[in-house]
Amino acid sequence: MEAFTEYRGPADYFHGRHGVINPFVRALEHYRTNKRGTTFLIKGPPGSGKTALLSELSEHAKTVGYTVKDNVKPSDFYSPASMAETLGVSHTPHKENAFGFDVKIFRWGQKTESERQSEVVEIIKKSSSGAGLLLVLDEAQHVAELVGRDDVTDRAMSTLNMLHYGKIGQPVILLASGLGTAELAFESLGVSRLEDSCMVRLGPLDSESTHAIIKDHLVHRCGLEFPPQNWIESLAEPTHGWPHHIICYVESAKECLALTNQQPTQIALKHALEVGHKRRVSYYEARAHGISRKQRHLIAELFSDLPSGGTVDKEEILEIMEEQYSEKEALEVFDRALRQGVLDEREDGGFAIPIPSMQRWLVDVHVMGNP
Repeated sequence: MEAFTEYRGPADYFHGRHGVINPFVRALEHYRTNKRGTTFLIKGPPGSGKTALLSELSEHAKTVGYTVKDNVKPSDFYSPASMAETLGVSHTPHKENAFGFDVKIFRWGQKTESERQSEVVEIIKKSSSGAGLLLVLDEAQHVAELVGRDDVTDRAMSTLNMLHYGKIGQPVILLASGLGTAELAFESLGVSRLEDSCMVRLGPLDSESTHAIIKDHLVHRCGLEFPPQNWIESLAEPTHGWPHHIICYVESAKECLALTNQQPTQIALKHALEVGHKRRVSYYEARAHGISRKQRHLIAELFSDLPSGGTVDKEEILEIMEEQYSEKEALEVFDRALRQGVLDEREDGGFAIPIPSMQRWLVDVHVMGNP
């Protein structure tokens, strides 16, 4: 297996996700018309195709005239110099008061709040126009690292809230993606109440999209002008529509077809499936890195009698962990499993192992003892 196979970034062949793309395009037009903005958040476990989807949404924004800045980072929300560099504008530091920002008072309904008008917001205004500005933030869960850092937190909260509530005075949208903890990270900085249409919980691709992506790879990257249908179906089945797995199997097919001079024999297909399986298992092992075998066993036991996608409560996971570890250690294991995509929070508040084949792998290896 090639260690340098690229799994992140824009997809070579993108299909599906219309349920995300169409509302996003409508949002672009809506907020431009109203000269406002919002936060559009995509969250999901590693390997679900978040970064590729960000790239696709960015291209749609460019098509309708938005300026897209796709390298936003957490420091941009509190550092004027950092935001200016990201947006490609000049910046002359202002003389600041003791708090680093001016304070204005405004009324919202019956409640009076303070709106901190920071230099960062001024820079965003300077860079935006009536045509629209899209700020793209990947790995959004890292904004939580800004919490508890004195005036850094205040500045970041000010910027994020003005973006979220459309107070920039221009159509500016923050498009963010991250792990399941990204929503909580934003909430820790005062950004809550995301509209349902602006919150996406990313799951697997549908069957039609999975087949289309595999076919494109077989044609354009593997040299098969007319790829056999059984190749497409056989390669699609073990992926469960998971974007990372699709790439595992099409890369394996490319390597195996090169050995047969692009002849799609059954032996080559069998070999491709075997190599793809090894890549897939390597991915699971990487996701579980830092979680000991004993800890994996405890998690897997909870899911051993559940169907694919079955959920358990956070309290159940912590309870079984605390039988062997301290409360602090149990919470650290839970947080790591969530952060690394071994667990994924579902809409009803339960937690599942996000990929059916990952659930089977955990149970087979760490409960049943089958390697």
